[in-house]
Amino acid sequence: MGVDVRDYIQTRIEGLTEDSQEFYSRVPRQTNDFDTWSALKLILHSATVNMYTTVLAQNDYFNDLYYIDALAGSGVSQYDEENRCFLGSPLIAAKDATVPFKKMFFVEKDPDHAEALERRLEYAFNEKGDKYTEPEQWEVMCRDANKAIPDIITGMWRSFQDDNGLNYLCFIDNQGMDVKWPAIEKLTPTPYGDLLINLPTSQAIGRNVDTYPETVGEFYGCDLDTVEIPDVGMREFMRDLYLDRLADRERPVQVNTRVEADVGSYYYDMIYATRDIEHGNGYEETIKYVRDFIEQVHSGDVDRILDVLDGSQSSLTSYLPEDDEGISEELSEESDDDPGQTALGEF
Repeated sequence: MGVDVRDYIQTRIEGLTEDSQEFYSRVPRQTNDFDTWSALKLILHSATVNMYTTVLAQNDYFNDLYYIDALAGSGVSQYDEENRCFLGSPLIAAKDATVPFKKMFFVEKDPDHAEALERRLEYAFNEKGDKYTEPEQWEVMCRDANKAIPDIITGMWRSFQDDNGLNYLCFIDNQGMDVKWPAIEKLTPTPYGDLLINLPTSQAIGRNVDTYPETVGEFYGCDLDTVEIPDVGMREFMRDLYLDRLADRERPVQVNTRVEADVGSYYYDMIYATRDIEHGNGYEETIKYVRDFIEQVHSGDVDRILDVLDGSQSSLTSYLPEDDEGISEELSEESDDDPGQTALGEF
């Protein structure tokens, strides 16, 4: 089955605001407050969840698929004073999964946000089951992600030792240097799993690397006093250092998406990282297509895109990159049956 990738990415965009006001009304005033351009990371997140579940469902080796949202929030993000909203990552993951996860873990430290998220998920699964894929189990954990992640992975590892093939997708939406390196080490290299990480390159890292090197070093899991950090190109250097650290944890296949708040305003990086496999990862070109869309738009464009979703404009197509030659064919190829294979198969 062939796929029109421009239609595919447009579906991801349109899904951001669908039912968002309805979910907001379940727990009014409990939202994450973000600028509009933060929606860009959720477009990439939507595509990642959708591709991940599509591919892994075709692989008989993996019996159980898990989803971990390490910094889950309230389930709804508000982006202006008129209470206009888009869905948060937990609801997007539940909506865009093509098969049920074995279990979905939602970790949120703030008690009010955790309670709001639980109520919204209950509503999604109980009242809107035609749109949301309920996992076999799900849990909202009101805990620090750095403490919750080791416990989650320990439980998964016990399952893996019982010969239940498993894989996980973990989304880490760092706003600061939230999920530190010991938790990343626990996530990798086993059990099998893919990572989507928001690396706050400009704000938390760029502004603190000289002033608080020990804090940044804890986030990276290394002594920065032993690292020669350049004055020019420091942010790019720190991004590459994090990519190298992930590669050392057997996640060398990486697609990095640079997100800018305004033209020339380098804000953060979205890193997709997975294992290297024998026959390659056919989904990479699709992720790169989504990356190309995200990297060519800025805050003003996002405002206009959201106006499109509100019905103020008629088409999203002018925002989509043209260079999609060959991607539709890759989307329609059959995935391999190798253990650990995550090549993108048929949608």
